[in-house]
Amino acid sequence: MIGFRMVAFSGLAVILAAPALAQSASPYDMTYKLRAGAAVPLYADMSDKAAHKGSLPGDAKGIVLRWCRDEIPFGSWQFGSHATQMKLLDTRWCEVSFKGLVGDVPGSVLEPQ
Repeated sequence: MIGFRMVAFSGLAVILAAPALAQSASPYDMTYKLRAGAAVPLYADMSDKAAHKGSLPGDAKGIVLRWCRDEIPFGSWQFGSHATQMKLLDTRWCEVSFKGLVGDVPGSVLEPQ
């Protein structure tokens, strides 16, 4: 996609073609699926020792990321590679929602769709 800028010279408008910067959606504006394809428990807190609130089926897609601890840095996410995004998820716990269920999972089980 080409972005355009308008520059005025002596009252004359000139349009210059310039490439637009490509950005991915923020981590909270996309949906996720499970990496391994196996069922994953939903926890009541951001710990694998917390009570289970249910589970995500192995084929779950359309998982909504509500927030993560630590917050995902937007610049690193948006301008990072897929591998960078996966590393950012690997080190966090995230609250997710799926078909009315809300709970916490390790970010290492999630992958952007």
